[in-house]
Amino acid sequence: MLERLTIKNIALIRQQTIELKNGFVVLSGETGAGKSLIIDSLSLLLGEKADKSLISTGEDFAVVEAVFSGLSDNVKNIMQDLGLEEDDVLIINRKLSRDGKNECKVNGQTFSLSMLRRLTAPLMDLHGQFQHQNLMKLQNHLIVLDKFGGKELLSLKAEYETLFQNLKGVEDELEKLVSDDVERQKLLDLYKFQIDEIKEAAFYDGEEEELKEIRSQVLHQEKIAETLDSVVNILSGDGYEYSGLKTSLKKIETLLGSVSAYASLDDIISRVDSLKIEFEDVSDTISQKLDDLYIDEAKAKANEERLDLLSSFKKKYGADIKAINEYYEKIYAAYEDLIGTEERLEILKKKQAELSSQILVVGNQLSEKRKHAAKLFESQIQNELKELGMKSSKFVVKFEDLGFERKTSMGFDGIEFMFSANLGEPEKPLKDVASGGEMSRLMLAIKNITAKIDGISTLIFDEIDTGVSGQNALILAQKLYAVSRYAQVICVSHLAQVVSYGDLNLLIEKFEKEGKTFTQVTALENGGHTKEVARLIAGSITENALRSAEELIENAKKFKNI
Repeated sequence: MLERLTIKNIALIRQQTIELKNGFVVLSGETGAGKSLIIDSLSLLLGEKADKSLISTGEDFAVVEAVFSGLSDNVKNIMQDLGLEEDDVLIINRKLSRDGKNECKVNGQTFSLSMLRRLTAPLMDLHGQFQHQNLMKLQNHLIVLDKFGGKELLSLKAEYETLFQNLKGVEDELEKLVSDDVERQKLLDLYKFQIDEIKEAAFYDGEEEELKEIRSQVLHQEKIAETLDSVVNILSGDGYEYSGLKTSLKKIETLLGSVSAYASLDDIISRVDSLKIEFEDVSDTISQKLDDLYIDEAKAKANEERLDLLSSFKKKYGADIKAINEYYEKIYAAYEDLIGTEERLEILKKKQAELSSQILVVGNQLSEKRKHAAKLFESQIQNELKELGMKSSKFVVKFEDLGFERKTSMGFDGIEFMFSANLGEPEKPLKDVASGGEMSRLMLAIKNITAKIDGISTLIFDEIDTGVSGQNALILAQKLYAVSRYAQVICVSHLAQVVSYGDLNLLIEKFEKEGKTFTQVTALENGGHTKEVARLIAGSITENALRSAEELIENAKKFKNI
């Protein structure tokens, strides 16, 4: 329910916090006092576009804030979907700025208007003379009828929706496989060629480095040979005036050994011996390298061809051999999947036939249930309308048989609520109903039946009583009160009968102070409530009007206690 509404700088309302309660809340006051400003403020909370003209004269911004409590599970689920932490309280804040920088926050988190509209849909529904948000939307007619139909119908609908989604998944996959048949064959040919090409090339990890080393060796073969030969000569002493390193180390070892008996030289002799062995090994290794250095022209050519092949593969399949081999694994798996497509097609076609058969049965059953529910719904709405003084009106649930081929996720039925307010006039879609008062009473008739199942916590009726008087006004008041037993009802009214039924009555007044005009909202206690009803009865507060007001209020209390 809407627990608190704070309005700042909305036209004549400079600063006002309105404490609300569950049940039937009635707003009344003189024409032009500012009742519409309350509705405008509530509209902003529903995600309506901001109008800068609402900002009070001389002010740069306006703020509307609402606090909701007693949140339903549906609202909490939407909060979670929208990234809000689950809470038992919801605070919605909208700020309008004259410079156009408007803000919307929910529990301190910035929201877009589309997010706000989604969140407030199960919180509030506004029914003004030309504002009927949910029931003016054609897609909601089927939802209302299905909820009215009860658990058995909803269970059948859920079964249908599951079948529909399963069938849609199968048909989407089938369509993709069939429509891509030519493309699939192209891919099979391409993948087969690539798989064979990469498999035949058989590049292995580290091969590129080896190939490049051989290329470098070929390019610098002469220089490498000369260098290695010189090193071998230095180590052995060949071609030089002095002895080689190996000979020198051996001589050093002999000299040290000749005096080791006279000095502690074992450690040095051991180290020289290690150097001698290491140098001999280096010399042998370099000599072997020198022997293996020669690469004939055929081997060099084959090496270059292998590098060229690798270069072309890198352009086609990946940046290096690892990437090429990973690509091979990927397309091999894709190729296997494509090979299995024919078998998959047969499985899907069989599944499609099974699901189509099932959905045809359940869809027809669902349609029959709906048509039965529609007759009962029409009858109950018709009775409500008669009680609301619209005896010549007619309400019809129009069905369009979509059939299996045009089925939707909601069944084989297209549904639209049709309405005629006057005898002899054809039923028209709700959006084409001209009279706001008639439309509002139709909405009330529907809400009086569906309030238990709608799940909307706050219903707002703006001057729904236009054109109603006498006994019809009393019935209207009773209907509004009846709806308030299942949802919080906030109603702007000019009728004494409606005001007399309020669980909470709020008086909207306009006054002047220091050269400015202000609108103020005041909660009416017992005496104030009676005076307001009296004013609405007689236009002024007289003894007779007060007695009549007391009688109305007393009768309302008796009705509430029934």
